[in-house]
Amino acid sequence: MTSKSGAVISALITLVLFVGIPYLLPSYIPADLLAQVESSGFDLAGFTNQIMIIGAVTAGLTLAVGFVNPNSVLSLILRIAQAGLSLVFIVVFLGAGNIAGLGYTEFDVAMEGVTSSIAMDLRVFVYISIATILLKVVQVYLEWNEERIEAAPPGRIAP
Repeated sequence: MTSKSGAVISALITLVLFVGIPYLLPSYIPADLLAQVESSGFDLAGFTNQIMIIGAVTAGLTLAVGFVNPNSVLSLILRIAQAGLSLVFIVVFLGAGNIAGLGYTEFDVAMEGVTSSIAMDLRVFVYISIATILLKVVQVYLEWNEERIEAAPPGRIAP
């Protein structure tokens, strides 16, 4: 399988998982549960829109990486952008759609006259993800530099 066909297949899978499923998911949620979720202050439509936008951009980047020369600077930029976008996805997902909270979110749930406040503090996972993504960026750079050196003509040292 060539890198171009692999990129197309990977982009299609990404589109199905991160655009198609979030688009169809609200129609499968029962109406009473959907009303309960919306009354709690959780913006399900905004959350799914954010996931779909991130999924579409990720699919585009995946497709672009498959069609560019792996030794080019554009390839390095696209791979770093993919790593950064995966961090954005993690922050949006852990923050339940609140990207500014960086993993901390609050909402209220009211049932039978009783209101419960729920606070989810998942910032430690966001910080771990930031460290992991930074290491991924270093790995992407080192792999790109190695590919660039290997692609240099024999007897020539790559700049």
